[in-house]
Amino acid sequence: MYHGIVEGYYGKPFTEKQRKILIDELSPLKNSAYFYAPKDDPRHRLLWRESYPREEWLSLQRCMKGAASFFFSVSPWKFQDHQWPVAREKLFRAADSGAAGLSILFDDVPDKSAGKLAERQIHFAMSALEGTDLPVILCPSVYCGEFLDRFAGAEEYLRVWREMIPAEWGSFWTGPMVVSEELSDLRLAEELLGGKPVIWDNILATDYCLRRVYLAGLNGRISEDYSWFINPSEIFPAALHGAMELKAALGQEREWPDLLGKHSRGWELMQEFHYLPWRDGETGGEILARLSGAINGNGVEDALAWLNEAVPEMTAFVESVPLLEGGWELLPVARDLYRSLSIIRRALETDDPAASLHYFMHTRLPYENSVAALAAGKH
Repeated sequence: MYHGIVEGYYGKPFTEKQRKILIDELSPLKNSAYFYAPKDDPRHRLLWRESYPREEWLSLQRCMKGAASFFFSVSPWKFQDHQWPVAREKLFRAADSGAAGLSILFDDVPDKSAGKLAERQIHFAMSALEGTDLPVILCPSVYCGEFLDRFAGAEEYLRVWREMIPAEWGSFWTGPMVVSEELSDLRLAEELLGGKPVIWDNILATDYCLRRVYLAGLNGRISEDYSWFINPSEIFPAALHGAMELKAALGQEREWPDLLGKHSRGWELMQEFHYLPWRDGETGGEILARLSGAINGNGVEDALAWLNEAVPEMTAFVESVPLLEGGWELLPVARDLYRSLSIIRRALETDDPAASLHYFMHTRLPYENSVAALAAGKH
């Protein structure tokens, strides 16, 4: 069983330095692994037929020799059946360079030919990987429960997939949904895939949302009975925070990474209001209820007392963020929270908090752009 991180998001891939930091952070875990699959690395996906330039390959090779097992993958976008030698050359080059595992990913493809598609994909993978003695993990095009209803032919696709895939290979599964609040269908996934699923967990990913990070704890979520990879935020400090939470969920003593800086209180505030897509942290929910009541005239003094502590903490945190590795990408998200709390405090200092808040957010200078407001259903 492997436990680690899959760099599998849409967005700017991590730098070599950032990958090495994450690999080192994972190293205390038993059977720790780092899975390389950034969607927007062109030579991983859209330009997968092209070889990596020498310097880019040397950078990957240095990561392959880190403390965690390094899985190298190819996502053969719009492949043709006869092109498997191209994937084979790239995958076996990785094996020769020190990769501990290999993978071919068929997720998010436009082809919808059901059983025929699965047959083509497995033939392609078996041809490309014939003779390897390394662990192999594939990602099917039907990789979560919601696709069974969304895509015609999904059940036929998975029937062919489980009948054809070699027994010793693994298959990725993201749960009932692409982003699953709970991983509640692992036995069903085992039946559908023909073996234990390898979990690709998108719970902390942020490539589908607007200026959010997710910083939830993972206790009770990660199972030692399955290989489990967390797909983190493309914002590196949030990804490093996720690696810390992964280790804690697997029984490692919680240690604050120095590279997250000294303003842990700012991180705590960020975590409360950037917890999960569906909810804030437990304390964050209570704070929001208190602030909501204050805007309507109830408990204004208590709310202001909390804001008078929190806003300076967020000010210091925002000032420190550009000094963090990858901090510039976190800065807009941190500033959003700082500005929101500051605006609420300013509104509560007036005689009519609700009217003042509406003025600050909508009349004086509209806070949201028109497209975001439309997407949120506010038009």
